[in-house]
Amino acid sequence: MSKKSLLLYAFLIVLAIFTLWPNNEANHEKVSNIKVWNAHIDDNGQLNVLDVVLEKSTLKQAEAVLHSQSERALFIKVKDKALQGESIEAYFPTSPDRAKLILELNAPAELLAGIKERALKTMVFPSGDAKVEISPQDMPAIEALTAKSITYIPPVWLTAEEIENQFGKATQQVHDADGNLHLLYPALGLDAIILLTEKNLLQFVAPDQFHRITSLLENLAEKTGSQ
Repeated sequence: MSKKSLLLYAFLIVLAIFTLWPNNEANHEKVSNIKVWNAHIDDNGQLNVLDVVLEKSTLKQAEAVLHSQSERALFIKVKDKALQGESIEAYFPTSPDRAKLILELNAPAELLAGIKERALKTMVFPSGDAKVEISPQDMPAIEALTAKSITYIPPVWLTAEEIENQFGKATQQVHDADGNLHLLYPALGLDAIILLTEKNLLQFVAPDQFHRITSLLENLAEKTGSQ
């Protein structure tokens, strides 16, 4: 994946170290068993993905329904203007259907400031972005934060056709600056990313926050066009 794609999903640089996946022939036999296909808008109008409800489920609740303990960290992104900011993310190395997940959490500014003050250590990357190791005393507060977005790394290799067979025809298909295909489902808050050289990703946000995804795509496209 080139640098621009890494910018678009920068948190994957430090968290997503994946194990080897089955070959494509074996993958196609298991596509129908993926539980993420059940993602839906619930009776309260909120997005439910693997029983994690965006903007409602806390990290502690997510860990319970996913039967997995997460690894938590604060990320500070400074390199690209479209992505500048601070976010708390929880990485799940496994889930009910063997996928890997990254939850971005809603965090107030005062908590972010306190975490930085009490941090055990900070790792700064060549880009200038940083990963902050959270102190144990801040973990109870982290567990009470609600899920803001979910990045889903499938247990099998998915094609655009397989994704549309499950979620229906995408509202829009967009190629980013590197040629990766984005299948956009605004009503479901889903950006399904068909990467050219990496494993595919399903990025979920609350539908009323879908502009976060489209704005990033537009900003990076404008930046590329100006170069």
